Amino acid sequence: MKIPDRLSFNGRVYCGKSLKTWAERLCASSVQWEKELGEFLQQWTSGDESITAFTSGSTGPAKAIRLNKHAMTASAEATIKALNLKSAHQALLCLSCRTIAGMMMVVRSMVAEMNLITLPPSGNPLKGAGKKFRADFAAMVPAQVYNCLNDEESRETFLTIGTVIIGGGEISPQLEAQLRELPNALYATYGMTETISHIALRRLNGPERSDYYTTLPGIVIMTDARECLVIDAPRISEQTITTNDLVETEDNNRFRWLGRYDNIINRGGKKLMPESIEKKLFPFIIQRFFIAGLPHEKYGEAPVLLIESAEIPGEYLQLLQKSIAAALSHDETPLRIITVPAFSETESGKINRKETLKLCRHLLCL
Repeated sequence: MKIPDRLSFNGRVYCGKSLKTWAERLCASSVQWEKELGEFLQQWTSGDESITAFTSGSTGPAKAIRLNKHAMTASAEATIKALNLKSAHQALLCLSCRTIAGMMMVVRSMVAEMNLITLPPSGNPLKGAGKKFRADFAAMVPAQVYNCLNDEESRETFLTIGTVIIGGGEISPQLEAQLRELPNALYATYGMTETISHIALRRLNGPERSDYYTTLPGIVIMTDARECLVIDAPRISEQTITTNDLVETEDNNRFRWLGRYDNIINRGGKKLMPESIEKKLFPFIIQRFFIAGLPHEKYGEAPVLLIESAEIPGEYLQLLQKSIAAALSHDETPLRIITVPAFSETESGKINRKETLKLCRHLLCL
């Protein structure tokens, strides 16, 4: 398999030596996202068979890992086939190329020979894009999609993008409900840096909408004794990849994500999934929040609700408690509601549950 070295960028083609020269110029840029793009292209055009990428830090400190360029090319080919991407398409890069998501948008553009266009990575990358903006394919994180849809001008632009893949974080039930009514082809992605971006897609709208992820071509899944997902992707990894994600499989190509094994709360022998409880609470809580299990003298562990807020007014707290009582079973109901002024975050901006619990340890005695 040949490593592609031709990139169409804003209608101008860079190939071989010209791609290396352009990468050098980008590395000298004072604009951060341009510099990051240049640094990735320098790695890509080097003689090394691998590049350095960094994990998201969702379950621990971010760490550097090496990714094989042939495996990255194979991953791009699988996505191109699954989404029927063509050389006539324009691909939008609005994510940092320090992340695997941004890197893979560049690789997919090279492999499919799409024209790559860029907008600076931001909370709302489509803000001010202009009426002449056109993209057929884009990748965004949920927060970007949410912000685009809640700005009138950006919403109109977003609706013109043919296919959008959304990853890097959980999509809230409210946002997913908004997406169901849109005309684009919208997909949630499942993957991680170690799997070279996503290995499965879940359609969020239209007749193909599903709660189950479908793996990309050439990828097979199974579960281990814990019922956690195991990924067999021979073109991407020589070894199977065992995750800590609890799943419900339909066959060896389709699965439904349930939550993280390391987040399970064992309340008196009953296993509770925080992520499942959180979905039931999304309609009632505006602020960021999460459910965690804490040691309990009687039950072993019991759920608590942590809300990112300086304080909760008494009237709102009473309404929230009533909503929780109606939405959750007795076992799922948090024994305490704890406010935290600011959650700890991973380097990729996700809530760091373990570190947040450490921040408020003095409050966490049940």
